[in-house]
Amino acid sequence: MVKQRGHLGNSLRSITIALSISLAGFLYGLDTGIIATTIAHNSFKVYMYGLDGLENPSIEGGIVSGYYVGLSIGSAMSAWSMDRLSRRWSLLLGATVSVIGAIVQAAAVHPAMMIVGRMLSGYSTGMVYAVAPVYLSEISPPENRGFMVGLKGVLNTLGQMSAGFIGLAGSYASGHLQWRIPLATQGPPALLLCILTFFLPYSPRWLMQKEKYEESKKVMYYLHEHRGEEYIEHEYAEMYAQIRLEASRKNNNNFYALFTKRYIRRTLLGCLIVNMTKLSGNNIIQAYQSKMYAALGYEGRQVLLLTALFGIMAVIAQIISIFTLSDHWPRRRTVIWGEASLVTMLCILTALSRFYGDDSNPAGSRAGVAFIFMYSFCYSFFFNSVVWVVVAEIFPLDIRGVGVGFAVFSQGITAIWLSYASSEAFATISYWYYLVFIGTNIFAGAMYYLYLPETNQLSLEEIAAAFKDPLAQPVAKAMDMEAADDEKDQVRAEYIETKR
Repeated sequence: MVKQRGHLGNSLRSITIALSISLAGFLYGLDTGIIATTIAHNSFKVYMYGLDGLENPSIEGGIVSGYYVGLSIGSAMSAWSMDRLSRRWSLLLGATVSVIGAIVQAAAVHPAMMIVGRMLSGYSTGMVYAVAPVYLSEISPPENRGFMVGLKGVLNTLGQMSAGFIGLAGSYASGHLQWRIPLATQGPPALLLCILTFFLPYSPRWLMQKEKYEESKKVMYYLHEHRGEEYIEHEYAEMYAQIRLEASRKNNNNFYALFTKRYIRRTLLGCLIVNMTKLSGNNIIQAYQSKMYAALGYEGRQVLLLTALFGIMAVIAQIISIFTLSDHWPRRRTVIWGEASLVTMLCILTALSRFYGDDSNPAGSRAGVAFIFMYSFCYSFFFNSVVWVVVAEIFPLDIRGVGVGFAVFSQGITAIWLSYASSEAFATISYWYYLVFIGTNIFAGAMYYLYLPETNQLSLEEIAAAFKDPLAQPVAKAMDMEAADDEKDQVRAEYIETKR
């Protein structure tokens, strides 16, 4: 069987479905990005912190971290709902809560209501952001999986960019409409995702796990009809054999299975990979970039404009990445080189902030902004797609939902204390805070070098071999040969029965 390498191997139907699922990335980018412009508005500070408009790190930290409290709860819910309700209806549940969260935030009359609204938005994105990479990886062929999951990264950066320009546009409104209208814009894309879920197919692997074999094959033909019958039958046979093997050793409790000797390496890697989306410093820089620009001597509408331009860099990097990096570079090399680039950018940014941390040297301040932008570019180019491809790839089907859900849950816990502490840290130690992220990126790069296997161009079933799991592919191939023993006869007979 010849694999159709390259992005033209994806049908328009598959890409349309992937883009619909990837709206989850747009929601996450918009929801996390909009808070950076919201807390930069003086009208918001006066309304939420008091008439003097002085910043209140405790309230500000509560608003930012409240989002991640919700994200932790939502991701924990997704670990259950992905297997019980399906990937498809989990998206619908998360998107519905997102609409409610947008309404509560736009109507907030005090900090507590604002925090509740942010928690609801966090809950929704905790669900959809955990579901999307699993869903996308399970409908994608191995040779194009990076590209398909990368579409979520593209929409994620588009959401961040949109948040910046929406916040900038809000500055031209009057009073508290400056931030209420931008917060309300979180609702329409969530509503669109709600509607689109009714037109999405189920994951064929989820259907097969539920023993709905005919439905699973129909979805595979619907998604990959352009690849031909031979391709689909091969993939179906491989999926069937591997899922049957996994079912034979399935534990009564998939959550506890994550911490068994067989899966603990994957669990720790999954948590590290997902947590580094926060501990790399990316989301902290995104959420608190207005403070960073202020520390470099910028103020007022200049800060909002820079926040909007920050988002453009991420979009450019992400688009370049999915066409030049995804499915073309080894995943392992990508994340190791990516960590090296982030450490370099943060070291330079620390030095520039140390020596040009005011408006006395405009050239130094502009250089500081440039390296904040370069950091955004490097993160999106190396990480925004590949981390979610890898974390969805490394778990076998029977624990993939709970594994990814737990990893995102652990990310939410990290983000709660990190986002709250960051407000105080920027106020207390300013640019020296970057040293924390320099250390975490060095650590992550070392762990990837030592423990992360290569998964590019492997099917989800084949990746099990990289972690020393029994591989059912030889059994699948045996289905096309005369049986050599009773076990092969039984497997072949069961497979033929599902085809009927």
